[in-house]
Amino acid sequence: MPNSKQILIVSGHAEDKFTRIALEQRGFAVTATHDLESSYGQLGNSAFDLVIIDVARAEKGIELVKRLRATPKLSKTLVLTIADWGTGQATLALSEGADAYEPKPISSERLVAAVERLLRQRVARPAAATNAIGIETDA
Repeated sequence: MPNSKQILIVSGHAEDKFTRIALEQRGFAVTATHDLESSYGQLGNSAFDLVIIDVARAEKGIELVKRLRATPKLSKTLVLTIADWGTGQATLALSEGADAYEPKPISSERLVAAVERLLRQRVARPAAATNAIGIETDA
């Protein structure tokens, strides 16, 4: 079954080829880039449903998370970060607005599962409303 979801992978690592293939086999349309400026340019030109950022390998990965959250047009784009365990990268990415993270070493299967889980949650979230003080309530 074809999947129309658009994913941008931001990393400067050759192993991303396997992740890209695994996502494409699940029907995702995948674009890959390696740095802040080309990533931001891609995001401005296309409607991505999710951005995967390897904060350890992508040049200025945390900065990209910040820019996404500060840009109204892009602020609702899902962000999944990949970070080395124990370095504080994941905590920093989450504090800057990333939606989730996966620790390294990462397998393609685990990453695909995380992507699918995040996208499912995005579909389910509109069913809940948020009250004036930010607490979810049943709509």
